[in-house]
Amino acid sequence: MPSPQPAGTPPNMPPRRWVSIHAIEQATPRAIRLRLRGDDLEGFEIPAPGAHVKLILPPPGEVRPAVPLRYEERRAVFEDGVTPPFLRTYTPSRFNPELLELEVELLLHGDGRASNWIRTAKPGDEIIVAGPRGGWTVPQDGDWYLVAADDTAIPAARQVLAELPAKPALVAFEVVDEAERRPVEGAATATWLFRGQDAAKAGKPLDAFVRSLELPPGRGYAWIACEAGAMRRIRRHLIEDRGMTPEQLVTRGYWKLGSPDHPDGDYGQDLPGHPG
Repeated sequence: MPSPQPAGTPPNMPPRRWVSIHAIEQATPRAIRLRLRGDDLEGFEIPAPGAHVKLILPPPGEVRPAVPLRYEERRAVFEDGVTPPFLRTYTPSRFNPELLELEVELLLHGDGRASNWIRTAKPGDEIIVAGPRGGWTVPQDGDWYLVAADDTAIPAARQVLAELPAKPALVAFEVVDEAERRPVEGAATATWLFRGQDAAKAGKPLDAFVRSLELPPGRGYAWIACEAGAMRRIRRHLIEDRGMTPEQLVTRGYWKLGSPDHPDGDYGQDLPGHPG
C-alpha cells in the first residue's frame, strides 16, 4: 500500500509511493528506461492506455526528495531551509506485480531539470511515484485508427496500439534521427519521421504526414500526442478539413516548444470542438 500521507493531504490527491531505482537502461541515445521497485507499489495498476504518473524528484545534490510537513489546502509546506522536490509527468510503461517493478521511460531534453537529474541518478536512489491517473479506453467500433506520436509519447502509443482491434491502423512516430528508432509492438508498418536536431522543427514532420494521408472510409479514431503547437495544428486539420468530430479524437500536448514546465492536461482546449 502507499506510504502514509502528511497531515492535511487533500482526499482527492493521487497516492504517493516510495520507490528506489533498480536499474537505469539506455533504450536509445535520448531515451532512458528506469526500472523502479518498492513495496509501496503493491496494488499499483495501469488503468488505461496512456495513463500517467508523476515522478517526484529531488533537487540537484540530493538523492531523496523531501516530504512535506503538511498540506494547507493543496499547498505543500516544507520544513524551513528544505528545497522542495520537483515533479514531472510520464507514462507508466509496464508494471510487473510479482517483482513490484514499474518501468518508466524518460527522454533527455538538453539542460532540463529532469534530464539533469537522470544524468546523475544511480541505482538505490529514492524517488516518489504519484498516481496513476487518466488514460484512454480505446473504442472498439472503429473501421480504422490513426496513431501519431513524437518521441515523448512513444511509451503511451505502445499501450494504445496494444488495445486496437484488428482493423487498419495508420501509425507514425516522429523522432530526431535514425538512432532513436526502435521496435514498437503492434507497429510493424509504422512510418518513422526524422526531424533532425533543430528543435524548432518539432511536430512539423508529423503534421505533414497527417495532412498527406488518404484516410480510409468509415468511422475512424485518432490518437495524437506530440508538441503542443503541432497537436493543435493537427487537431484543427482533422476537424475542419477532414470532418472528424471531437468524439473521434484524442489529442495531447505532451510538451511545448520554449516552455520547460508545460502543464499537464493540454488537450487543445482552446480549439473548436473540445473536449477531445
